[in-house]
Parts: sequence; C-alpha cells; structure tokens
Amino acid sequence: MAQANHSSLQPEGRRSSRSLFLAFLAAGGGTILLADNLGDALGVVAPVFFGLAYYLMYRSSRLRRFSSITYAFFVFALVISVRHLVLDSSSVNGLLSSLNGLVLYQVIDTSVVFAPVILLVLANGGTLGSLFLQKGNLRLGLGIAVPVFLIFLVVSFVIEQALAPSFGIKGVGLPFVLSLAPYLSIVALLNGPKEELLYRGLFLQRYDAFVPKRSTNLLSTIVFALSVVEPEYFAQLVGAVLVALVGGLLFVRLMRETNSIIGSGICEGASTIPIYLIVILTLVH
Repeated sequence: MAQANHSSLQPEGRRSSRSLFLAFLAAGGGTILLADNLGDALGVVAPVFFGLAYYLMYRSSRLRRFSSITYAFFVFALVISVRHLVLDSSSVNGLLSSLNGLVLYQVIDTSVVFAPVILLVLANGGTLGSLFLQKGNLRLGLGIAVPVFLIFLVVSFVIEQALAPSFGIKGVGLPFVLSLAPYLSIVALLNGPKEELLYRGLFLQRYDAFVPKRSTNLLSTIVFALSVVEPEYFAQLVGAVLVALVGGLLFVRLMRETNSIIGSGICEGASTIPIYLIVILTLVH
C-alpha cells in the first residue's frame, strides 16, 4: 500500500513542479520585461510587488517556505530597477563615448549588481556560499575557463580581421587590435561574473528547493536568455537568444560542478568578447 500511495503521488508532484517552474519563469521573465518597457518611475512596481509578497509569505506559516525564493525575486527586481536607473542616467550613459569610459561604465554596472545582491542576501540571513561566491573547485573552474577565454580572444581577433569592413571598420591592423586586448579583457571579465551572479548565483540553490536541478538549470537559462532580447536588434535576435540558451546551459553546469561563480563567470565574460571587440573598435577607430 505504501508503495502504491507513493507512486500515485508522483504525477501530482510532477504537476506541482511544472506549475512552480512556470510561476518562477513568469516572475523572472516578467520582471525583465517590466524593467525594459516601463519608465524609471514605474520600474519600482516589480520590487514593491515582490517585497510585499515576501512580507506576507514570511508572516504566513503555510506560505513561509516560499519566502526565500520570493525574497530572491525581490532582490532581483530591485537590482534590475536600480541598474536601469543608474545606467540610463546621462552622466553614466555618456561614459560610453570613450574607451576608458566604457571600462568605467562596466565597473559601475558590476558594482550596482554585486553590492546590493550581497548586502541584501546577507541581511536576510543568507551566505556567500548560497550565491556561489566562494572558491569551490578552483582548479577545475580555471582549468576550463582560462583556455575558453583565450580561445574566444584569439578567434575574435581573427574574425574581426575578416569581418571588420562589413561593420565599417577599415584599415585596422592586427597589432593595433591586439593592443586593445587589456581593455577588452577587463570589460569582459567585469561583465561575466555580474551576469552569473544576478541570473544564476542568486537563484540556483533557491530554485532547487522546489524544482529538480535539471529544471532549475533550464529555468535560469531561459530567464537569462530573455535578458538579451532587444527589439531594436530584431535581425540578430534569434542568434543572440540561441547563443544565450546554449551558453547558459553550459555555464550553469560549470557553476554547479565547481560550486563557484569563478569559472562560469570567466566563461560568460569570454562569450561577450566578440561583441565588445566591435564596440571598442567603433570607439577608437
């Protein structure tokens, strides 16, 4: 009888897991869409909603088990809202007109993500380990990430030499492009860990309490892919989303295997090298 009862509960458990998967996807995706389409004043809608939901769930003994994931969405929504507010300001956005300004822009962007996420999670009783902000299996992480980063760097330079004319960039020799490597590396390495923390590190362990790890990996990857959707670049949209989906599944696997954000953060940064190379060349040429 016990065996039969256990089996009969499995379909219900799977339905519950699917429902939670869709609810979490709607929460994450909806937060991104609201932040991208509402003005700065209305950007507080999502953080206020999740903040209130967290308060009500924490006070309810029946719903308290959902308070941790709800708090994560509150942090996520607040950081995205503040990030838009800061980066869209004329003083910060104006930095993108120069090479040094681009680097400073990335420093500000990374700080706007890391500082509040860490402080808010710690204030709620969380740990750095719950965000994968730890050493973990550093040898494995660097053993994979460093070669990946170097491969992206070299291949991007080679492709640039072949495709630069199509972007209106002419007469740029390889030695000059190589001289930009330090700037390119700094910008990429700042961007990668920021994205990994916000879209994966903040959520993975909290998702795990409600859905299977395989679903957790897919969920975090889809939400991250939604963040790259830019309607004004529709022609490149499909390719960007596919790259984000495939890369995201690999990044989240590496984060779990190493139990750290270091390796996946470097790999995530490496994947943005081709984009930043074109941006930097446009600025300096």
